[in-house]
Amino acid sequence: MLQLLKKFETPVIYFTAATIILSGFLRLTNFSYSDYVFNSALMPYIVTRGLYYIIVWRNHSEQTVNKKNRLYVYVAVFITVLLSILEFFSADFFVIFLIMVDFLLLQNEEKNKETQN
Repeated sequence: MLQLLKKFETPVIYFTAATIILSGFLRLTNFSYSDYVFNSALMPYIVTRGLYYIIVWRNHSEQTVNKKNRLYVYVAVFITVLLSILEFFSADFFVIFLIMVDFLLLQNEEKNKETQN
């Protein structure tokens, strides 16, 4: 299961980016439900990363610095989306920035694996 989640990390981020772009176009047309589309666009990312960390904690696999940094980014995204859903504040740009940082950390992790092999 862990290998399957690792395989879908990059496509989930691409899908999330595409749906965020769609919600941006909806926001330009002043649809009232664009905030809901934005928050629902982040759900596949939150679910897959959440499942990944649940499995990692159960298996007690080794934690690298990159994995810890990605965990911090995930927690920040989760809290920001939760507060946005509860309508305490809307920090859409911050969430997009965090997902971009997570993608860069993922690419760095894959590059490090290639250089080690």
